[in-house]
Amino acid sequence: MPGGGNSYLLNEKNAIFFRRWLFRRFDYGGVLIEFAFSIPILISFLFFVCDHYRFFELKDKLKSSVYLAASMIQQISNTRSDKSLPMNDIKRIIYVSCLNMFHTNTMFKPWPFGVFFCIDIHYIKRINNNSYNHQSLWAHTGCDYPSPLGMYSAYYNVEKYNLSQVESISPDMICYKDGEERLCIVASYRKIGDFNKSKLGLFILEPKEIDNYQSIFMYKIVITPKPGLFPITRWN
Repeated sequence: MPGGGNSYLLNEKNAIFFRRWLFRRFDYGGVLIEFAFSIPILISFLFFVCDHYRFFELKDKLKSSVYLAASMIQQISNTRSDKSLPMNDIKRIIYVSCLNMFHTNTMFKPWPFGVFFCIDIHYIKRINNNSYNHQSLWAHTGCDYPSPLGMYSAYYNVEKYNLSQVESISPDMICYKDGEERLCIVASYRKIGDFNKSKLGLFILEPKEIDNYQSIFMYKIVITPKPGLFPITRWN
């Protein structure tokens, strides 16, 4: 009888050990299943974080381009007796200002990043409380000629704007003294050709178009230009 009792206890211990081993096997299987489901989520989260950083980087490059363009506009004619800027100087400034994003001629055709660089400039001078002189000009690299002077560009004659029209450009353009001047510089990346977000290093997030020109990133500043720089009246 004592031998039979020991045999029963041994079998019971074996059963307990087997159940514990079996449960551990099921636990391991559950962990593997959870891990298999979590991997795609973790990868998607990683891509999402990378895209947010890339968005910040692109916006920061655009901001740097605007400030660089503004600095060159203010300084480029310092050593000249005629301070007024020709349009070709504006085109050279725009070309140089975007080299922090584009290298060599990648801002031109065939546009390997799927975007080109554009700057719009609005110049105003207050005549009185509700009357301003306004001139607009622009230049961009959405062209077939890979050189600064080959960029598409235009400047327009000075026209009269009222206060509400000036405010529509930017509230910061409003002047408080007659004869005061303001300059609004707007830089943007615009989609062109076979655009794909992967060309900009994006995985998940799709840049939204901001305006009718297919701009996907934009930055604007308003400065007070040095006297005599504007309005633009010539190309050379």
